[in-house]
Amino acid sequence: MTTHDVISAFLDNEPFDTRDLAAALASDDGRAMLIDLVALRHLVVEDVAAGWTAGARPPRRARWFAAAAAAVAVASAGGYAIGHRSGQVAGEQLGLKTAAASDAPPAPTRVLELKWQDANGGH
Repeated sequence: MTTHDVISAFLDNEPFDTRDLAAALASDDGRAMLIDLVALRHLVVEDVAAGWTAGARPPRRARWFAAAAAAVAVASAGGYAIGHRSGQVAGEQLGLKTAAASDAPPAPTRVLELKWQDANGGH
């Protein structure tokens, strides 16, 4: 199940795997999605209770909220993409390899040999 599906199932009282929900809520994006969906469902319930029909124009508050939610989603996705890309560029400029490129440890640049003597002068 995707993050959206498991959170939606949770809010709709539908069956879901608790491990999937825990994994979805472990990320900042999952928690933000939960907050957005709860707020959106709260607005929908208020509008239905007030007698707002499907053919009527939504109230100003609902339109403003939808625009604000869309702006937050676009800003979050854009910020993530820009940060991810700038991190890759910075790593390439520094000559760093990503973990996915090579799982082998880097070659040592210096080897140190330590010698010691105990109290009796032995090695």
